[in-house]
Amino acid sequence: MAQQILHSVENALNVLEIMAVTEAEQGVTEISKHLGISTSSAHRLLITLESKGFVVQNAHTGKYKPGMKMVTMGANILNNTNIIMECRPYLQELNQQTGETSILPLYSHGEVTCVDKMTGSNPATITSQIGLKRPAYATATGKLLLAFLPPEQLEKYLQEVDLLPLTPFTIVDKNELRLGLAEIRSTGVAEDQQEAQEGLVCFAAPIRNGYDDVVAAMAVSGPLSRFNSRKEELLQHLQRSTEEVSLACGWQKRPQATRYSRG
Repeated sequence: MAQQILHSVENALNVLEIMAVTEAEQGVTEISKHLGISTSSAHRLLITLESKGFVVQNAHTGKYKPGMKMVTMGANILNNTNIIMECRPYLQELNQQTGETSILPLYSHGEVTCVDKMTGSNPATITSQIGLKRPAYATATGKLLLAFLPPEQLEKYLQEVDLLPLTPFTIVDKNELRLGLAEIRSTGVAEDQQEAQEGLVCFAAPIRNGYDDVVAAMAVSGPLSRFNSRKEELLQHLQRSTEEVSLACGWQKRPQATRYSRG
């Protein structure tokens, strides 16, 4: 049985779509022509939408423009996007494509917490179990998320953090860390060369939302013995996955987006 469409609802949604993509204010006559309905029907649609805050009327022109209800609803949808559930299919795909452990960490107060993980088919002994917290400066994902903090937040972090060594390879010099974060902002990728756990290498790339903010990082992790020799291949898979999940979170691809290239 064919689905039954309520044409009044369809027309109301069409009005909102017109408002969203058109800079000029829309009057009753314009809306009636766009939708192919009578001016009286267009007027009833507009006053109904106005009563709910979806459109507002310009008192001088009598025409309508989008109301704040549209803005707040859009913002709430973006803010309430469940990043873990959005990332899960792409995390699984990355794991299947590479055969390596893929992880999803989030940043808070100088630490990264692993919130999801897919174990590789040939895993090393990796301690990034779900719920584990690590100091951000010692991990690929942590450094990547630090690199894209607002400048004032990053500076506050760098002034207050104690760079304690987790391994002999952990960066403990703040100037070296600053230079490394600047490079991450330039290349769009980060790596951890045994800095959090000896024998373990990790590559990370950012996940962005509809405001172009970096909200999370996705990474692949595995043993030094095979990871660096696969670096280019792994980064290509990783960046493809993070781009796809970013698009799913509302990010819009820009032509100048940085891509990893050899050398």
